[in-house]
Amino acid sequence: MIVWLKVPFAEKDQAKALGARWSPARKQWYVQDRADLAPFARWLDGTAPAPAAEAAPEMPASGHIVFCDGACRGNPGGPGGWGAVVRTPAGETELFGGAPDTTNNRMELTAAIEALRWLAEPAEVAVFTDSQYVVKGMNEWRHGWVRKNWKDVKNVELWQALIAEAQRHRATFRWVRGHAGHDGNERADALANEGLEHARRTGSVQGVVRQR
Repeated sequence: MIVWLKVPFAEKDQAKALGARWSPARKQWYVQDRADLAPFARWLDGTAPAPAAEAAPEMPASGHIVFCDGACRGNPGGPGGWGAVVRTPAGETELFGGAPDTTNNRMELTAAIEALRWLAEPAEVAVFTDSQYVVKGMNEWRHGWVRKNWKDVKNVELWQALIAEAQRHRATFRWVRGHAGHDGNERADALANEGLEHARRTGSVQGVVRQR
């Protein structure tokens, strides 16, 4: 059965990457499988039941956890920000930054890269993000990209940097529903928007670190 989506023009590439299809007759995006609507939750037009509430993410025993998020106003080409919360046995650190002319996907990738870079010593790290672009890219798509020598892939330099950091740390990437009450995800979102505001007012923000 078809589930219709309300996808803003600026987010059509994200919807397509997640498997949504375009109906020329209706001029609207849709998906056919009701089994997993979670990746499309923000685009549901009200005709389909909302996905079930997300359980709190299971935390790894290693104690190294990252929550990261990106934001962009006027995507693509507007000011954007990234934010990350890094939790280790030694404590919690917040990171954020931004750029005056960017995209949401670039900020999502940058958030994960900068969080893993901040951890100087290699470790097992669980990276939680509400970006299906990042999770599917790292868990599914990247192997095909490498085989095809990155042909037609956007943000190649960021993907390559993230892969390198993930391998250095033995990082795993897990999806968490955005704006669903998970404290780490909510805080990363707030930091990303803080970075966006700094970038909007003053230009590029390379990265701000706060210890908690």
